[in-house]
Amino acid sequence: MNKFFLGLVLFLGYTHLPAQSIKMGEISETEWAMTEVPYESGAPAVILASSGDSRFFGGMLETSYFYRLKILTEAGKEYADVRIRFYRGSSGTENISGIKAQLYHAVDGQYVETKIGKEHIHMVDLGEGYSEARISFPDAQVGSILEYSYKKGDKNLTFLDGWSFQRSIPTIFSKYQINMVPQFEYKMIGQGQHFFTKSKRVANNGLYSWELRDLHSLKEEPYMKNYRDYQERVEFQLSRYQSGGGEFVDVLNTWEKLGDELIEGYTTKGYYKTSALERELFSLDMSKGTQKEKAARAYYYIRDNFINEGEDWIYPNQSLNQLLKSKKGTPGELILAYMGVLRSQGITCDPVLIGSKGYGRSDLILFPFLNQFDEILLLAELDGQQQFIDLSDSQAPFGYVDIDKQVKGGFLVQKGKSQLIDIPIKHQSNNLVISTAYLDKETGELIIKNTLRSHHYQGLQVMHAVERYKKSEKPLEEMFSSDGLLMDVRNAKVENLLEENNYVNSSFDYVMKGANEAETLVFNPLKVSSFSKNPFTQEYRVFPVDFDYPFSEIYTANIQVPEGYEVDDFPTNENITISGGLVGFNYSVENLGEVLKVTAKLDIRSSLIPVKNYGDLKYFMETVASKLSSPVILKKVAKP
Repeated sequence: MNKFFLGLVLFLGYTHLPAQSIKMGEISETEWAMTEVPYESGAPAVILASSGDSRFFGGMLETSYFYRLKILTEAGKEYADVRIRFYRGSSGTENISGIKAQLYHAVDGQYVETKIGKEHIHMVDLGEGYSEARISFPDAQVGSILEYSYKKGDKNLTFLDGWSFQRSIPTIFSKYQINMVPQFEYKMIGQGQHFFTKSKRVANNGLYSWELRDLHSLKEEPYMKNYRDYQERVEFQLSRYQSGGGEFVDVLNTWEKLGDELIEGYTTKGYYKTSALERELFSLDMSKGTQKEKAARAYYYIRDNFINEGEDWIYPNQSLNQLLKSKKGTPGELILAYMGVLRSQGITCDPVLIGSKGYGRSDLILFPFLNQFDEILLLAELDGQQQFIDLSDSQAPFGYVDIDKQVKGGFLVQKGKSQLIDIPIKHQSNNLVISTAYLDKETGELIIKNTLRSHHYQGLQVMHAVERYKKSEKPLEEMFSSDGLLMDVRNAKVENLLEENNYVNSSFDYVMKGANEAETLVFNPLKVSSFSKNPFTQEYRVFPVDFDYPFSEIYTANIQVPEGYEVDDFPTNENITISGGLVGFNYSVENLGEVLKVTAKLDIRSSLIPVKNYGDLKYFMETVASKLSSPVILKKVAKP
């Protein structure tokens, strides 16, 4: 858990620092001269400066926004069309006003300022209460500087948007300040490595501010799809307010009260009642077997007889009766219905709310902040053992929890005793590859027969890939092909044994035609590995490397040396790791005369590799890729 999730009362310890003032039109020579971002070359555009200033008055929070951007490449021109989304609702919950915009560009060595008129500023209704303010800079060119400012009023004083310091393009300077009033007390919710370690902070008579500089762009990197969980930002939740009589009224519930309110809502929609579910399952015999066997039987009934569609969320849109009638539901609705089935069989189970990967939270917030959760798991006690259950993947067997839901902890919802809990989900996910290479005397082809056994989540990945190829009507052989493979792929088969044995068996052949006519045979016996090419090629890393879960890949290749051939060359042995032993790799070759045996094992021992270890990991994976892609060379023996 992150120790930095503290209340505003702790802000008083901040150092008093001078605040930088940002004004429209005051552009520095450094900003004029910038042609690329020093720490992120190739960026299409850059936020030179941004600021937000929030103040309470008139029963709302008003925030003044300012942005200064520079277009650096042709691709950066897309940032000359600005979209500001807000929720108007039916009562004007949010509103945008006071939009100002101007453009600066060079003409004959002079910088020309162009005001953006009202004809390039529009309000668009997006439906369902949402609107969008749109600003167009029609004459923006490479080298142009764009500035715009506006005000947003927000009547929702329970959750304050706060400020996102990090955006989709690099940010040179970003500042946010909020002027608190004595009548409201808020909890601060901060996130991001730099926010807690590098931001300049001010606390002075209710005015709090933060400044951050030189932030990288917020974008997906290899093995990090949930990068939003690490975004540098700050927001607030109301803790209590002062009533008209001068007394403070608590707004922030306890975990217990929050859980009871959720149970009441779920009960209102029928999800804690069992009679309708018992009628639904009339044809399913639930009288026999252990609790785990009953739970599995009910799981497959729900999974296979209901259509899983819609956005996963903690609040059901349908009542239980509507779900049973439509046979369609969101993952959250299906898991709540499944809970009712287990409860009807006397099985103890309760919902667990989680903030899924990519929802925006790398760590749980330790006070009752419901907005940090977006999806539901079920925690059941089966035959004396705790079991987390998920229903979001229509291909997953009983007991599998979607990878995006495998987070550190969640909110267990139990009547009168709801609380935060850890979510320990253990599994042995790995790939085992056995290959045999030989020269077929009849066809003259070099054939490498491959058998791939993929356990647990590695197997589920294979089945998802199979489903994609089926839907696109592509031959299964294409799934086992790869760039630079100078061999045909034949006889591809996949056997799904996840439900029975927690693995998937795949078999396929690599075939080199006319191999018997070549003086030398050059081939890679371990080409099947997805790490035969290094996925980490960028010079720097912004976010940790997330492998989702620890796993291993084990390869064994037995190369039968054909009669009349000899081993000419093969890769040397290797045994490497990085600091802390987070990953490891072993590669060895044994020349047994008639058989050349190649073995390799890649161990990813930690699912999350910190940014500080990226350089070591990059070098490590380069070595792994080099070995896994290295060829074995056989040559014909010269006749005497």
